[in-house]
Amino acid sequence: MQNHTYISDQPLVTQAIQTVNASAPLRWLAAGWKDFRYNPLVSGFYGLAFLIAGLLVTTATWHNNVLVMTFFTGFYLIAPFLCLGLYDLSRQRELTQSYHLWPSLTAFLRRRRDMALLVIFQALIMIAWIRLVTLMSALYVTNTGTSISVLLDKLFSSGEGLGFLAVFLLSGAALAVLVFVTSVVAWPMLLHRSNGVLVAMITSYKAVMANKAVMIIWAGLIVSLVLIGFATALVGLLVILPVIGHATWHAYRDLVA
Repeated sequence: MQNHTYISDQPLVTQAIQTVNASAPLRWLAAGWKDFRYNPLVSGFYGLAFLIAGLLVTTATWHNNVLVMTFFTGFYLIAPFLCLGLYDLSRQRELTQSYHLWPSLTAFLRRRRDMALLVIFQALIMIAWIRLVTLMSALYVTNTGTSISVLLDKLFSSGEGLGFLAVFLLSGAALAVLVFVTSVVAWPMLLHRSNGVLVAMITSYKAVMANKAVMIIWAGLIVSLVLIGFATALVGLLVILPVIGHATWHAYRDLVA
C-alpha cells in the first residue's frame, strides 16, 4: 500500500479566496457522497468509529445530565478534528483517483506541530464549554445525577427551564460559530498547504466572511444532518459524518483556489 503524501508548498495570498453561489453546499454534499460511495468500507470505518464512540459515551453518561449535555453539544466543537482522516481520503482521491485507509490514519503526523496548535486551540474552547455547562447546571439543576429524560421534562415544563435552555443553546452556538469560522477551511488547508496554523485560521475566517450566506447554509446543513444522526440513536452517523467529512474537503477546494 502506498503512502501518498501530497502537500503544496505554494504560498497562500488573499486573492486565493473565492466566492461561491448558494447551491455550493449541495454540490459539496453530492461530491462527499460520491467519495463515500467510491469505497464505503474505508469511509465507513470512520463512521463506525464515530458510532461506537458515541454509543459508549452516551451509555456511560446517560444518567448524568451534565455529561450527556456536554457530549451532544460539545460534539460540534470537536467534530472538525475528528474528520481529519476523511479530509485526507478525499485529498488522496482527488490526486490519485483512489484512496487508502492507512495514510488517512497518519495524516495528523505530517503537519503535527501546526495541527497540534489547532487542537490545543479547540481543546481550550471545549474545556471552556465543559466548565460553562457545569456552572449553568449547578445553578439550575440541583441533582446532576438526574437522568436526561427527567431533565428535559423539567426544562420544557417551566419558564425558568426554557430560559436556562435558551442561555445554554446560545452559549453553545457562540462557541460552535467560533470553531466553525476558524476551522472550516483550516483543517483541510493544513493537509494541503505548507502555511502555518495562524494563516490557515485567518484564511478560514476570510473564506467565511467572503461567503457569509453560503456558509450559514453550510453550517445549518451540518447541524441538521448531525441532529438527524443523533435522532436515529446515532446509527445515522455511520454515513452522515463520513459524507460531511468528505464534503468539507470539497468546500475547502471551492473556497480556496
